[in-house]
Amino acid sequence: MQLKKILSLGLISIPFLINAQTLKCPPVDRYGNANQKFDLTVGAGPTFLYGDINHKTNTGYAGVLKFDYKLYKGLYIGLEGQLGRLTARGNDNVLEPDWDPRFVENQFYVTGLFNATVYPYRFFVNERDLFRATGIEKYVLNGFYVGIGAGVIFNNYAKIERGTSFRFRASDGTEIVQEIPEGIVNGPYELVERYDEAGNLVAEKQFKNKTRDFLFPVVSAGLAVPLNKYSSYYRAGYYSLVVNTQFTFSRGEDVDGYDPVAADGTTASKYNDMYNFTSLGVRYTF
Repeated sequence: MQLKKILSLGLISIPFLINAQTLKCPPVDRYGNANQKFDLTVGAGPTFLYGDINHKTNTGYAGVLKFDYKLYKGLYIGLEGQLGRLTARGNDNVLEPDWDPRFVENQFYVTGLFNATVYPYRFFVNERDLFRATGIEKYVLNGFYVGIGAGVIFNNYAKIERGTSFRFRASDGTEIVQEIPEGIVNGPYELVERYDEAGNLVAEKQFKNKTRDFLFPVVSAGLAVPLNKYSSYYRAGYYSLVVNTQFTFSRGEDVDGYDPVAADGTTASKYNDMYNFTSLGVRYTF
């Protein structure tokens, strides 16, 4: 009798098992949330530096590696590292009103960030329901996120223009000489003591090639579009395409290599340096 009951229950459960396999339902917790806790993202893209240079071009490039841990539903915390190049070049045509002879190019920069990421839609959806939802819900609303973070950037400069006198030759052969104030090309430096020819101890300004700045806030927004989440089992993990844009604000003036000062020695910068990094990447969720 007991055997018949077991067999009957087994037969009754077969349609439900088949239906669950057809839906390819993910493993979820008791709240209906997917139990994958980790995101690992790799990406690359262009950087755009904004600082004291009246730039004509400001495009560089960088790569990113980011690791996130899910605290609850759509709330994640993570660590992020960037490696790349920041560059900006002013308009070198002395005859134009926006002429700016300054330029900067990093040999490389390294950024370390701690950030928090929020997926707003995930606080209001059950993971099981997404398998029956529309494409907009699955791929856009569920994948949209915003983030905020803080960190530090290490710069290793390759080329910086520190000159104050510039000579140009016009089309008619006339030589044009342009002078700019020394304070305009001021940057991060240290005072180095030495003895002059008369034996007097003097301190000279020596510009730094390596600097460090603290970053806050670092704000970002992006979209993570799952590639195989809804078409295959993903108990081990699944992949997503990630598009992200990030605005990084420095707490100092050294990111672009210049910290201009006025004639009285006060700072001539209105705003601290910042840069944008827009990347395309691949994420593995597990």
